[in-house]
Amino acid sequence: MSMKTFVKNSFAAVLFAALVFTAGAQNSTNDARPEEEVVKFGKKIHDFGDILLSDKNVECTFEFKNISKKPVVVHNVVSSCGCTIPKWTREPVMPGKTGSIKVMFKNDQGPFPFKKSVTAYISGVNRPVVLQIKGTVYGKKMTLKEMYTHKIGDVLATKETTFLVGNMYQGKAKSDASTIANLSKSPVKVTVKSEDPALSVAIVPNPVPANGKSTITYTVNTANGEKKWGKNEYFASFSIDGKQAAEKLKVVAVIAEDFDGYTQAMRDKGPIPTFDQGYLDMGEVSKGKVVDHTIVIKNTGKSPLTIYKIDSEDGNAQILTQGPVKIAVGKSAEFKIKFNTSGIDAGEFVSVLTFTTNSPLRPRLDFFVNGIVK
Repeated sequence: MSMKTFVKNSFAAVLFAALVFTAGAQNSTNDARPEEEVVKFGKKIHDFGDILLSDKNVECTFEFKNISKKPVVVHNVVSSCGCTIPKWTREPVMPGKTGSIKVMFKNDQGPFPFKKSVTAYISGVNRPVVLQIKGTVYGKKMTLKEMYTHKIGDVLATKETTFLVGNMYQGKAKSDASTIANLSKSPVKVTVKSEDPALSVAIVPNPVPANGKSTITYTVNTANGEKKWGKNEYFASFSIDGKQAAEKLKVVAVIAEDFDGYTQAMRDKGPIPTFDQGYLDMGEVSKGKVVDHTIVIKNTGKSPLTIYKIDSEDGNAQILTQGPVKIAVGKSAEFKIKFNTSGIDAGEFVSVLTFTTNSPLRPRLDFFVNGIVK
C-alpha cells in the first residue's frame, strides 16, 4: 500500500470516529430537550460479566420512564454490529408510563471480551441515547485468579488497569462499572478514597465475598471540582481491611463543551476553528527523530474562539502551547508542538492531536501527524 493511500484511509477512519462524537451536538432542534427532561433510564450499561461460549445468546432489557408531559416514541434503535440485536416498544409511551429496549447478544463468535452499543432515537430528545452492553466470553470455566490478573493489594484483582467513562459533556455526570474479585478465602472490606471531587466510586456488595466478585461503579461528575477539558485521568486509592494498597484506580474521561441549549441561530453565530493545514506529513524518518512544528488555527466564525486544551492521543507529541487560548474573529493563533518518534514502531503511522474548543460546530478538532519510521 502506498503512503498516499495509507494516509488517506487512516485519515478517513479517524475522522469518522471524531464525527460520531460531534454529531450529537449538531442534531439539536428547537423543540427537543435534554434526555434527563424527557426520559429516565433505570440503567444505560449492562454488564453480562463472565459468560461461557456454551451459554449461547444472552439478553438484557433497558427500561425507561416517560417523565415529560407528552407521549414519546422510540423511532429507531441502531446496533453497532450484527451480533447485537435490539427490540423496542413500538407504540407511543404516555407520560408517566414505561417502555423498554431489549438487546440480545449473539454469543457465537468465540471467546473474547466484548463491548457493544445500541443507539436509540427517541422523540423529544435532542441527542440519541447510547446504551451499552459488555462482558467477557470464555471457552471454558476458569478460576478467578485466571480471569482477574491485575492485583490490588494482596487479595483483590481486576481485569483492567484503566477504566473508561469515554466522551462526556461539561457540567454532566457519567458512570460505568466493572468487576472486582476477591481471591482470598475470607470476605474483605474495601474503602475507596478519591483524589478528585469529580470522581466517586462505589463497591457493591462490600465486603467483597470470599472467592467472589463485586461490582465497582465509577462516576465522573464534571460539575464537581475544577473545570477540566479534553482527556483527563482521575485516581482513587484502596484500603483493604484497613491496609493501604499501592495500586490505584485510574478512570479516564474525555470532556467537551455542552451545546444542548443552543438554538440554530446561536450555532450559526458561533466560532469556527479552521486549520491552516490539518496535518503534518513527516515522510520517512529515523526512529527517535524529534520534529518541532507549529500548528496554525484561524477563527472563521462570528464570535471569539477558545481552544481549551490540546491532547496527544498516544503521547508522542509534547504540547508546548497550553490552553486556554482565545482567538478573536478573523484572527489566528499558533500552537507549537514537539513530535518524538522514539515510541513508534518501525513502519507507517498516524498520530492524532485533539483540540477541545467552544465551537458548537467543531467542539473537537483533530490534527494528524503521519509518516514512516525506518
